[in-house]
Amino acid sequence: MEGQTGWDYRYHLPTAPGTKLGGYPGWGQDPQPAVCTRCDGPREHLLTFESDEGDAEPSRAWAPVEDRAVRLEHGGMMFGDMGGVCLFECLTCPDRPHTHRVDCA
Repeated sequence: MEGQTGWDYRYHLPTAPGTKLGGYPGWGQDPQPAVCTRCDGPREHLLTFESDEGDAEPSRAWAPVEDRAVRLEHGGMMFGDMGGVCLFECLTCPDRPHTHRVDCA
């Protein structure tokens, strides 16, 4: 695909960058899956807060065509060294226990 489009799947396309509700976390380092300590099942991604709304390359793939030339402004948040915080919850347990993971860039 990279030869045809100039985009590398692993870098540009697997997850939408930036602060978001739902979807999948975009890890800057090795993925840190969240397992429920009560039922040992997976916890689902609920919310991500990012220090930046995406660098130029991954954002280009996810932005609407008419917005691809728009420069995103920094929101003034800083997590670690330009990383993010991901919140996860267990959808199996009745009280929906939650946890977080910090991902530094």
